[in-house]
Amino acid sequence: MRRTATLVCLIVVALLAAAPAGARLAREATLWEARLARPDTTFWHDDMESGATGWTHGDFTATAVPHFHVDTYLAYSGHSWWCGTFDYDADGGYGNSWDDRLDVPATDWTGYTYPLLMFQYRNDSELGYDFTFVQAESAGTWVNLNRGYNGRIGWGPVAYYLGNKDNPAVCRFRFQSDGAWSDEDGLYDSVGGGFACDDIEIMDYITSDVLFFDDVETGGLCVPSIPAAAGDYWHLDNWLCRAYSGNHYWEICWPSTTFVQPSLQNWLQTPVVDVPSWMNVTACTLWYVGQIFWPGAQEGVWTEEVSVDGGTSWWQVGAWYGDQCGWGYGPCDHFLFSMSFTPFLPGHHLAARWTVLTDELGNTADPACPYLSAGMAIDDTWITFTWDTPVEETSWGKIKSLYR
Repeated sequence: MRRTATLVCLIVVALLAAAPAGARLAREATLWEARLARPDTTFWHDDMESGATGWTHGDFTATAVPHFHVDTYLAYSGHSWWCGTFDYDADGGYGNSWDDRLDVPATDWTGYTYPLLMFQYRNDSELGYDFTFVQAESAGTWVNLNRGYNGRIGWGPVAYYLGNKDNPAVCRFRFQSDGAWSDEDGLYDSVGGGFACDDIEIMDYITSDVLFFDDVETGGLCVPSIPAAAGDYWHLDNWLCRAYSGNHYWEICWPSTTFVQPSLQNWLQTPVVDVPSWMNVTACTLWYVGQIFWPGAQEGVWTEEVSVDGGTSWWQVGAWYGDQCGWGYGPCDHFLFSMSFTPFLPGHHLAARWTVLTDELGNTADPACPYLSAGMAIDDTWITFTWDTPVEETSWGKIKSLYR
């Protein structure tokens, strides 16, 4: 099952349902008693009541760079525009959460009646999730000329009519990938993904006059671009209903409203937890209590990543959406989630990271919910582990040998 399946099927630990105050206190006591029953397995915890010490957060869009560039790799002829990289594997590919544009210079087609945008292209991206759109402005608004290229498509020609769009013609290619399943995390292995194009041309079909042509052989006439930085909206907030214990929790809305800003790639990272090197940790899990208000139709999603080397390397362990109001749970209900470090051990410098992704419309409250139901909140977070205590293999044998 793909990782963005509805989360109600994937929360495998527990639902910490909200209830009257007495019941809530009893539930919290049960959770803490369970946690303290084996105190040797709980290595670190934070209930968010002591501030943001050690926690960090930021905006991936602030450091993004364009991926469209001129390249000869798998080119159509000589050089082509390629939205891809060799950062993840030797045969080229693309990463998670890319939003790249290749802008065609504005082209005046006054005096012509049948302008066409023509080009050669190839595509290799996850079927049904990662797309390349061909777009043109109409009345100053971007509209799609195609349904989005996805899957594996070899080099071939295509043409789109521009006569019912703006003049001058303003066109672009836009490659978009979602939060998981790409060459970056190894879950989708493309060959030369995601998208490449060549011989980009605007011509009049009636007269065959060429109004614009980019064969990409002199450095390219089109212009790569990316969206402006979206901003960082993770913050500590204070509201008893959103908090699980105490009053404080991490939240992505800013301020506490029914709206999460558009085009976000906002990450929140735990402190780095140092496990003594003499502990032979064999299993390790991060737990967190949270609330989730991400209706699937709004394309909101959050990803989960873990690191065992202090944040140098990251492994994605989940990418989810879900709306607890849509499942019938209330504004003060909480869920218990887990993220496993175990497959990535050994390692003694543990950290976890959440990244919230929104589309160009942002995330708004479920209209069926009569409360502030947008975004995500994270409260109590802790790490548990088990370890082996090494015993000298031949100690008893050595003692017996003294008396032979």
